[in-house]
Amino acid sequence: MSPRTSSPSVSRSDVTPVVLQVLPALKDGGVESSAIEMASYIKKQGWQPLVASAGGPKVGYLSAQGIPHLTLPLASKAPWIILGNTFRLARIIRQHKVGLVHARSRAPAWSAYLASRLTGVPYVATFHGTYGLSGGWLKHFYNSVMVRGPRVIANSQFIRQHILDNYAVEPAHIHVATRGVDPTHWDPSLFAKTDIAATRKEIDVETGVPLLMMVGRITRWKGHDLVLKALAEVSDLPWVLAIAGGADKDSAYASQLRTLAEGLGLTSRIRWLGSRTDIPRLLAAGQLALSGSTRPEAFGRVAIEAMAMGIPVVATGHGGSLETIIDGTTGWLVSPQASASVGLEAFAPQAFAQKLRGALQNPSRLASMGQAARAHVLRSFTVEQCCAAEMQAYKAVLAL
Repeated sequence: MSPRTSSPSVSRSDVTPVVLQVLPALKDGGVESSAIEMASYIKKQGWQPLVASAGGPKVGYLSAQGIPHLTLPLASKAPWIILGNTFRLARIIRQHKVGLVHARSRAPAWSAYLASRLTGVPYVATFHGTYGLSGGWLKHFYNSVMVRGPRVIANSQFIRQHILDNYAVEPAHIHVATRGVDPTHWDPSLFAKTDIAATRKEIDVETGVPLLMMVGRITRWKGHDLVLKALAEVSDLPWVLAIAGGADKDSAYASQLRTLAEGLGLTSRIRWLGSRTDIPRLLAAGQLALSGSTRPEAFGRVAIEAMAMGIPVVATGHGGSLETIIDGTTGWLVSPQASASVGLEAFAPQAFAQKLRGALQNPSRLASMGQAARAHVLRSFTVEQCCAAEMQAYKAVLAL
């Protein structure tokens, strides 16, 4: 299978680095957004970006900027396809005179790593998650492709520590590039009162009723069931919850959530919006964002997007959320409790509900915390800062 390219062949001078980013696909998600943001940054720095993936709706973001995209079956985990992608990427590397390969997910990372070995081109990877180690030595070996380059990029301090705890990597070889937002895109001032009123009318939220936002794909570990159970504990207060995100592969879970909401008597107060491309507009109409992830978020882009829009966040207190949310200042963190039955940290709906009740009963504090939340994001979590940190890793690998 030959790669399909959405633009003409890339040329380069001997002094212009060409960076090939490799990821499974360009659909919704933080990995995809990070790849697009970095490609744009690479171009602005006078380097030449190239992206390879299985394609998806976000390819258009690259095309609009004149950034070439090459379509390969990189979403597959089948060993024979990974091997085939190795040779396809090696041809791309030679054809486009790629100077650095940057992988963002494990299956395509194996193809990228092996192609880099075949061509002698440097390789680096961004560790976007913990990836799990329950599969023993084989899973550990599979994950290890993310740390096989001379440098590894961690998307949070939490992930940096995870790498140090589980892989033989020198601390100095880990570059932390926390995710960020574009403040000109995630800006509440872009939406007038009439825009906000129209949004609330569209999703059927009465005047004066707090709109709660939960953004992210509907998958079990994102904790939608935890949030629904917590909201049942505060059903005596006025609120409407809008859930923006498409169902993951386990579409049965989405059906189970609707059944749960019905059983809890919350059906009339939940708005199922599906996958949306207008998240800033939705957040601008909201008063509070919720994140119920039951597994630690590697970083948690949703939280900083909400805070950038001036919306405080109630989130489960583990993983990346501990880095992005200042408890009591830009939002609230729900403390985990030890669960003897499963031997893992768990979150009680009642504890989440306690934070929700405190937030909803003090609307003036919500507004002031929203202002503090946006200021916090602008100081610490912008796309410019994130991409500059990844560029430093590139330069370290290339000895520039």
